[in-house]
Amino acid sequence: MRSIQAVQLIPLSITARSKLLKEYAISIDVPAEINSELHHAYQIATVLTPALPDFIGHQIQEDIARGSVLESDRQSLVIETECNQFADRFIAVMPKLVRSPTQMESSPRNLYEMCGAAVFVESNSISRNLSTKMGELWERIVNISPYAVSPERDFGLKITGIDSIILSGGQGEPIFVQIKTQRNTLTGSQAHRSRRELEIHQHRLFAAAFCTGGSWTFSSANIPRVCGAEFWTMVGLDYELLKSHVKQTILKIQSAYIALQQKPPI
Repeated sequence: MRSIQAVQLIPLSITARSKLLKEYAISIDVPAEINSELHHAYQIATVLTPALPDFIGHQIQEDIARGSVLESDRQSLVIETECNQFADRFIAVMPKLVRSPTQMESSPRNLYEMCGAAVFVESNSISRNLSTKMGELWERIVNISPYAVSPERDFGLKITGIDSIILSGGQGEPIFVQIKTQRNTLTGSQAHRSRRELEIHQHRLFAAAFCTGGSWTFSSANIPRVCGAEFWTMVGLDYELLKSHVKQTILKIQSAYIALQQKPPI
């Protein structure tokens, strides 16, 4: 197998990195036991893994040279910026998530719409969409850390089921991570899919961004799981600081929703 080196990737654009990795990945033979849906993920991960320690090491040195983002004040500012940008994007699309009374009456999608219970309908739609979108925010915040890379943002490629690749504490082997918001996020079928997606990687981790949600709905004898501070410490980020900014973000979105409710119909 041809081995790609970090020095080949570092100077390239995201598009050029993607192209080069795909060229190398074609030559990777996939073990027969791996599901066909994960062949591409296996090939990309196999090609990328040897280059990651030096690639992330380069990120760490650049971060130190700039004055590390992991320092408390800098970290707080960058997390706050990511959270505010997320809130602004979500608030901008929020009016489109709410159906008009006429739409609900003419084609009800559930019992609440059929009964004209607009408050229930709207709040459910907003919270459901917010929960879905927040996964993107956790990926962006993890990627603040020089100890982490994003397959999509750093290499222009998707690795199925993988949200981030990290060196814990900036050292060791690359760990392929799937991130969910809380411990009980997954249904039974989703947990099975997550196990299958993670098992193709030698070093893997299932992470819940926050230690909420009751009991774990993900379990595996050979895939570690972590939540909250245990995870964020691995990438050098302050869990309590993160919780503070996330709280402000959610309250900001809630205030915008309340204002939207009070706005007179056009």
